[in-house]
Amino acid sequence: MNVLKRALLYVTKKRGKSLLLFLIIFVISTLVLCGLASLDAEEESSLELRGTTGTSFTVARNLSSGSWSNGASGSYSTQEYISNDIVEKISNIDGIQAYDVSSTTILHFYDVDGNYYECLNPIGYANVDCQYYTNTSINSEYSSLFLSQTFSLSEGRHIVVTDENVVLISKEVAKKHNFQIGDEIYGVIDPDSSDPVVALKIIGTFEVNIDKTDEKNNYNAASYYDYENYAYTDINAMETLLTNYEGERPSDGYSCVDFFVSDPETLENIIIEAQAISSIDWNNFTITANDEVYERVASSMSDMSSLIRVLMIIIVAISMGIITLILSMWLKSRIHETGILLAAGISKTSILLQHILEVGFIAFFSFPLSYIASKAVAGTIGGLFEKTADKVIVTVRHLRLVCGIGVIILILAIVVSCIPTLKLKPKEILSKLS
Repeated sequence: MNVLKRALLYVTKKRGKSLLLFLIIFVISTLVLCGLASLDAEEESSLELRGTTGTSFTVARNLSSGSWSNGASGSYSTQEYISNDIVEKISNIDGIQAYDVSSTTILHFYDVDGNYYECLNPIGYANVDCQYYTNTSINSEYSSLFLSQTFSLSEGRHIVVTDENVVLISKEVAKKHNFQIGDEIYGVIDPDSSDPVVALKIIGTFEVNIDKTDEKNNYNAASYYDYENYAYTDINAMETLLTNYEGERPSDGYSCVDFFVSDPETLENIIIEAQAISSIDWNNFTITANDEVYERVASSMSDMSSLIRVLMIIIVAISMGIITLILSMWLKSRIHETGILLAAGISKTSILLQHILEVGFIAFFSFPLSYIASKAVAGTIGGLFEKTADKVIVTVRHLRLVCGIGVIILILAIVVSCIPTLKLKPKEILSKLS
């Protein structure tokens, strides 16, 4: 009787043992498949994270290296401003996906008839109640308040670099004055002077997401304006609004610029490349990396990936131990069969191959069924690692990996289990039985 037939007969004859081994391999394979799918989901989330955390670096005037002068309104720094030429040179570095320049001013908003739009929570002074804390932006979605999720766009769109004379206002202010997307409001810095008036088109509204009952969240440390009374306008509108304010206009330069990278992993190299631009006098400027959010979240995700890997290693190690123990017990119960086969001239290699084939027949059915089962339960198991069901997907690649590693583990377990028996001679085995 050849080795293949002997293996098949034993598996079909010992149904109870075969079923037990089948269930063990089935459960282990299902868990490992789900673990691999969870790891892939974690990696996918990591890749998504790398593009959405708003990792950036800030170039700012280095006031400590500049001189100071006295003016009518007090002392001021004469340090060089960040020019558009500098901004363009840095933004052309590969890996920088966007940049945002920022400045702030106080605008008064009113309608075509000259009636001022009162802000939320007015205090009773007409000249103050129509003031809005206005930020200049060329890419408002990269504003720190939007990146931190303090604000979120509720309707319309963000300001982009090509916009002219547009404005974003809060959802609450829009509701109070019944503003619609596309409406025009008028803005001016000082309504009692010759400052130019600019008609601003409302292109979007934002919602304040923080707890409004917590005063420390509801107010910016730089002003007493609550977040509902914030606004965003484009750089072209701000240039016109600041016509009478030499030195403060965007064309005069910027105090700081935020440059956003597409991949946080490249941040350090991009900063080095920026500092290598010889036409920029870096004694006049500072560079600060802003990757705290990415580092914090990435560290958490890395810990989760490590946890999944450790659990998988533990599962595989324990499984190998269990399978080895079970096979060892089975082989001890088959010592009489082994002695007869050896006495009949069947080689030890042939006997070992028979045991491998026996387990192989069982694994042949276990692996495909575990693949089907894992596809059904992967989402549930992935939920334990804070992954949604649609993210945790078991693939054929996972099955091939499990089959390859599983076959190696099973063969090792069989070899280890067979060593105590196969190292004996036929006469020693038969003498033990007698």
